[in-house]
Amino acid sequence: MSVHSSSYTNGISINEQDRYRALVTATSDVIYTMSPDWSVMQQLNGGTFLSSSGEPINNWMDKYLHPIDQEMVRDAIADAIKTKSMFKLEHRVLRADGGTGWAFSRAIPILNQQGEVTEWFGAVNDVTSRKEMEVELKVARFEAEHQRRLTEVVTSNTPDLVYMFDLNYRFTFANPALLQMWGKTWDEAIGRNLLENGYEDWHAEMHEREIDHVVATKRAIRGEVAFPHAVFGRRVYDYIFSPVFNAEGEVEAIAGTTRDISEIKENEQRKNDFISMVSHELKTPLTSVISYVQVAKKRMNQLEDKMAADMLERANKQLGKMTRMINGFLNVSRLESGRIQIDRQTFSLAELVTELQDEVLATVSSHSIKFNCIENIFVNADREKIAQVFNNLISNATKYSPVNSNIEVSCFGDNESAVVAVKDNGMGISEADLPRLFERYYRVKDAELNHISGFGIGLYLCAEIINLHGGQIWAESEPGAGSAFYFTLPAVTM
Repeated sequence: MSVHSSSYTNGISINEQDRYRALVTATSDVIYTMSPDWSVMQQLNGGTFLSSSGEPINNWMDKYLHPIDQEMVRDAIADAIKTKSMFKLEHRVLRADGGTGWAFSRAIPILNQQGEVTEWFGAVNDVTSRKEMEVELKVARFEAEHQRRLTEVVTSNTPDLVYMFDLNYRFTFANPALLQMWGKTWDEAIGRNLLENGYEDWHAEMHEREIDHVVATKRAIRGEVAFPHAVFGRRVYDYIFSPVFNAEGEVEAIAGTTRDISEIKENEQRKNDFISMVSHELKTPLTSVISYVQVAKKRMNQLEDKMAADMLERANKQLGKMTRMINGFLNVSRLESGRIQIDRQTFSLAELVTELQDEVLATVSSHSIKFNCIENIFVNADREKIAQVFNNLISNATKYSPVNSNIEVSCFGDNESAVVAVKDNGMGISEADLPRLFERYYRVKDAELNHISGFGIGLYLCAEIINLHGGQIWAESEPGAGSAFYFTLPAVTM
């Protein structure tokens, strides 16, 4: 039966071919024609995407189609031939450059007036970039989902509090431990701010300032705070806020982690109370022993018993070391319980160094100590505690440098800061040990140092005293090249 060309729905008539070919050619990367049964590719103009074929070929499928997709293409062709409808499919192809690409291929059956297919006119568009992006997106989504599940497992099974803020201080995530602490469900807590989740005014304002600081500096911030737990009452928490960056490097959120350290703080307090009590109890008999030794030494000198006098002098020095150790433990205890006091006064650092010079030169004969503080710099500080820092650093320099070696003590500065330096020519400190020198009870692990006594509290006390004054303390050293310890104090203009 003859059908008029205007009524064709599955193909186009011969009379419409020129217009259709012109349109497809203008909008496609590849143009091809196929025999009615697709057994022969009559012609293919591949441009830069596929290799062009100037003459009919039978093995076109092996030449242009990726082996993985050939069966899928055959099925789609069979369906198009059966229904005389458009062939349309995305599939992989073998590109002209030898690589694998993705093509969106479609072909229209060309019908004669009897409705029979005379050929197929096809076009291909290169969709490699889009498909690669889709694959990358799929992989990224898979990895993100995998990371999300992993994060959920970790955050759901940790006793630590894990959470996330947006830039408006609203919670966007809270793990089960935090929800339990609040006594709230996810829906009750997420999307709400600090006040709405039960934080006191001062507490909410403090965290909001910290969030602003993290956003402004792009650096993490750490703190400690007490907060009422819904079940266990008031607890002490250590927390850290960290920036979360977007692709442009800007902070888009703040991640928080909080740990309950109530038991640690209680144990530390019990330990400090014990150390304080024991130290006080030891000081009383120690003071008496020192007095007895000094009286006995004076008596031996009068009797001109030089050997006994020398032995008593050595005993007196050891008792002095013990006294300094006990005072160190007492100061640590006071520091950690917040009971240490800073009694500030304005004084000349040069004058303090002069006084220390007389004392040190009278008591230290094992090393050559040079004092150099020609600038009359004034500071507002606790004179006794700054003297303690000097003495600790000089004592360390004598401990860790060879007998008769040089030690230099100097101070200098400007209108803003006074800088003190204690340099020795000792064994030096490794790069791994430098960052931990000022930690409480930390001692350098070196076989050569095992014979040197100490509990690792001297530098810790120095650091705490300097920090309480708003200054800084640090060390510079290399193994075998000696060490230099520095600290700064805010200067006062007179």
